[in-house]
Amino acid sequence: MITIQNLEFSYGKSPVIKNLNWQLETGRIHGLVGLNGAGKSTLFNLMAGWLKPLNGTILYNGIRLDRSICALMETNPQFYPMIKGQEYLDVFKLKNDLFDIEAWNKIFKLPLNEVVDNYSTGMKKRLDLMGILAMNREILILDEPFNGLDFEAVRLLQQVLPLLASRGKTIIISSHITESLTSVCHSISLLRNGEIGLKIESEMFGQIIEMIDFHGEIKTEEFPF
Repeated sequence: MITIQNLEFSYGKSPVIKNLNWQLETGRIHGLVGLNGAGKSTLFNLMAGWLKPLNGTILYNGIRLDRSICALMETNPQFYPMIKGQEYLDVFKLKNDLFDIEAWNKIFKLPLNEVVDNYSTGMKKRLDLMGILAMNREILILDEPFNGLDFEAVRLLQQVLPLLASRGKTIIISSHITESLTSVCHSISLLRNGEIGLKIESEMFGQIIEMIDFHGEIKTEEFPF
């Protein structure tokens, strides 16, 4: 179980995460939705240990969650200039010689002998995910993984993520588009005003649009034409 209690974080005097509480079962895929700027990336950086909270705890089965347990895939992965895909993955191979790059690339279908600078957004995200898988962490935190992907790449993720969860991985995915999460997640939570305002289990996904109301109802008389 991942347990977050009374979590707080601010940038200067601007609070972003406010007394946040969240519980997530392990071995499942959990979605996090919220408007742009709601604090999803900040929360993920806190969970991954890249930021230090002002207050509160983040525990995994009773111990502090840190970088040895989880891996974070950022929204826009960065790579060294002129590095080839194979060279990037070889770095991870040094720490995990059991990771079979060739076998995984039969799934991800990347031109590993090409320079990453020439990759599309979707290809870069696939390469980044391969690197994260090579780290073999128990918890995978994916920040907006569907953002900027074409249809083929989205379908690939929708197939790979449930397989990883079936192998015991706990996966947490953020998105500002609810529909991108319903096909893969066991639960979806709403981050609003720095807090988890709602958590919905998969059996209620049919009503998710009605349950998650970001802006309030638009009245007919307010519509501009």
